[in-house]
Amino acid sequence: MIRDRGAIKWTSMMLPEHVNSLKEILVDEQKVKQPELDEQAIQEFELIICEAMAFNKQVTLKFYENGFIKTVPGFVHFIDHLKNKMVIRDSRDEFHHIPFHQLVNIQPE
Repeated sequence: MIRDRGAIKWTSMMLPEHVNSLKEILVDEQKVKQPELDEQAIQEFELIICEAMAFNKQVTLKFYENGFIKTVPGFVHFIDHLKNKMVIRDSRDEFHHIPFHQLVNIQPE
């Protein structure tokens, strides 16, 4: 019977640079393109944001950042029209500054 060590025998041949480059390739394969929004979606987002600010409702924001879509639940704290971004306060009282052009979806809670 042949006793083979399987993948263990190849780990000694892998340089740290090779391992790092393979990890980077795997991360790059998981990245997505930023979705483009139409005018109707943008208007709907504006209504949800205004309602959330007026009635202090919680929203769930999905935004695009560095090839990934991230999700942040929280309250709309402030809208900065000069810098085109919004400030969201989450449940841990941390503030997230999200530019408008990175928004993908907004859902009221």
